[in-house]
Amino acid sequence: MDLTLDGVGTRLGGRWVVDGIDATPPAGHLTGLLGPNGAGKTTLLRLIAGLLPPEKGGVLVEDGTPVHHLPRKGRAQRIALLEQESTSTVPLTVREVVSLGRIPYRSLWGTDPDEAAVDRALVSARADHLAERAWSSLSGGERQRVQIARALAQEPELLLLDEPTNHLDVSAQLSLLAFVRDLGTTTVAALHDLNLAAAFCEHVLVLSDGHLAAAGHPADVLRPDLLREVYGVEADILVHPRTGRPVIAFHEPAGPS
Repeated sequence: MDLTLDGVGTRLGGRWVVDGIDATPPAGHLTGLLGPNGAGKTTLLRLIAGLLPPEKGGVLVEDGTPVHHLPRKGRAQRIALLEQESTSTVPLTVREVVSLGRIPYRSLWGTDPDEAAVDRALVSARADHLAERAWSSLSGGERQRVQIARALAQEPELLLLDEPTNHLDVSAQLSLLAFVRDLGTTTVAALHDLNLAAAFCEHVLVLSDGHLAAAGHPADVLRPDLLREVYGVEADILVHPRTGRPVIAFHEPAGPS
């Protein structure tokens, strides 16, 4: 799915939390949405998903159609958003949780024309061994993997992920981002770990106080001056000996004078 952010912005509590973002994440690739806490990442994801209406500008898909003009069911079939925290007090199995991703495809009689999509999503997310487990019995990392499967069950053209590596160990973080990168689906993922973004993203958007501070390939964007300006940290940029991707070596903060 083609995606264009055309000067998009909105206020929450009277303050511009996203303000005039212009960007074009590359179709079919993984874009990292970066920035410190409070930079506006989650709000921008919700704007892209059509869950928040923009107060200015727009989120455009395909032939320039504003995303919030898409029919609600059609939007739910084509755009999947995995938010940071997903909780449920209803006793559900993992399979039942993943099947929630098929709701936009169900008929008036509650039938799904492609029930096998749930199985495919469970296998893709490496969660098929959890299918009959109770959702309430899962660890944080297992829940995150199941929520990825739920998003994949929607078979979206645009995948939006808010901190998808939360609660995952190092191996799971690496395998998840490699999997998402190789999907061939237009994906925007909010990430805190800059080295993961540098390793797996084709494109990054860096937010600072609701504004776009930089956009482009990680090797061009994640430079010492930007890290100093946006994150307030000093760092050296190294080159990974195998991949050629940038590796960020942060400096220890200076002690009190």
